[in-house]
Amino acid sequence: MGEPTQHKRPTGRRMTKERAEFRRLAQSTEIGTVTRGQLAVLAKNLMTIGMITTAEYALLEAIITTAKADAFDKGGRPIVYKSNRQLGYDINKSPGRVSRILSRLYDLGLVTMQDSANFKRYPSRDGEGDIADACGIDLRVLIARHHELDQLVRQKREEIRVRDSAARRFRDALRAARYALASSTDRGEVILGRIGSRVEKIAAFIRSARYAPAQVLRKASCLLLWREPLPRLSSKAPLLAVPAFSELTCSALEPPHPSNSPRRPLTSYLS
Repeated sequence: MGEPTQHKRPTGRRMTKERAEFRRLAQSTEIGTVTRGQLAVLAKNLMTIGMITTAEYALLEAIITTAKADAFDKGGRPIVYKSNRQLGYDINKSPGRVSRILSRLYDLGLVTMQDSANFKRYPSRDGEGDIADACGIDLRVLIARHHELDQLVRQKREEIRVRDSAARRFRDALRAARYALASSTDRGEVILGRIGSRVEKIAAFIRSARYAPAQVLRKASCLLLWREPLPRLSSKAPLLAVPAFSELTCSALEPPHPSNSPRRPLTSYLS
């Protein structure tokens, strides 16, 4: 019998195609185009749009502020060589937690790692005692991607603004529809029950306006503000004034149930 083969546990940092690409990008970055303050603002903006969590932001912000300001000048090297334990003190996390968050930032392409032979982080100094190079957390990839990520932040903020506006319009239309149903006195209970059922079906389909797409919210608002029958339920419902919602474009919506075609489910107009 041959000797048993021992499979050694792989050591070192896991390298993927994406991580390798980020490392190449970091090594070809020109330093001096972006300041440390700009990176700190970018990190906070990435958190506000939901690209990174609060814990990831805390670690990224700690890494950015640890690097000296002149390291971002031309010819500088913005590499942080603090250990996971030291970074954990800064953000009140354990070294293991810091390691996992750091891997997440690595995967997102916000930092890269310039590793030494033993995977330790330390600076190497020249004959005069100045830091000539360092092995640790490399921020050059964040400098290289600053413009790209800044454009992403602007785009996401615009999408959030449009969605929030559509959500406010939907809530106003839903509140107006329910008010009209509650204050109507010239319709029978059967008719009001049917209309109320339609209104609640739309509300149940949307569920939370905060997370629904803007296009779906616009269509739902159009259905709630349809000329027949909601705006004519009651003449005492000022909230149903259509001019307040005149900029809603509902041309793509057909009548809910035209007389010459079979009835379609109400929620099919929201998909």
